[in-house]
Amino acid sequence: MFVAARVFSLSHLAPRENGIKAAQAALAAGRAIVFPTDTSYALAVRAMDESAVNLLWNIKGQTPKTPLTIFVANIGLINKFCAGITDEAKLKYLHFWPGSLTLILKGLNNLLWNKGIVPNVVSVRMPLHPVAHEIMGDLEILATTSPNKVGQVMGKNIDEIKAQFGNEVAVYLDGGELNTSTPSSILDLTSPLPVLVRQGSVSIAEIALVIENVVMEVEDLSGNKEQQTSN
Repeated sequence: MFVAARVFSLSHLAPRENGIKAAQAALAAGRAIVFPTDTSYALAVRAMDESAVNLLWNIKGQTPKTPLTIFVANIGLINKFCAGITDEAKLKYLHFWPGSLTLILKGLNNLLWNKGIVPNVVSVRMPLHPVAHEIMGDLEILATTSPNKVGQVMGKNIDEIKAQFGNEVAVYLDGGELNTSTPSSILDLTSPLPVLVRQGSVSIAEIALVIENVVMEVEDLSGNKEQQTSN
């Protein structure tokens, strides 16, 4: 059955409330949604819904090789899909969350979205944006990716994003044109030493104050990768 996409403005109370409810209903029905975050718009589905995750890759236009980023609003949820996360580690993560630090963690063996080229690895973040938290509440776990088809430029506003996806996305939450933002920093915690694989809005110096022995992965002019310490 054909269902047209719905667009809701977040600038006024009534359409905002209706949009949040429509987004939650779309997720529950296995559909995809688009909403603003603190770094960019996100294209998302329910992470624990295998069919929805397959849909996400299909409408993105790619095979399941690129890792998805998992959004949570409650740090206790990461034990549902990540292995060996201690309470001490959670306290360290909460120093940066909610915020623009993405963590690469070891995943459990039964991950529904584990179809990437690196098995049992999860990229996870707690976004700093009220809309994301209103959608997720305390219990929702979202699989997210950038809101653009493979090979196309990422849209900065809903019109540009909807031009790419149309009715493949059920609900668009319109937060206006987002200002160009520094992307999240990405910290890989699956190796013996924590590795900063992308320095974005959180610097290696800030991370090193909380997480010990952080090294930075850099690429020289020949394309070879090496690691530099944070000291």
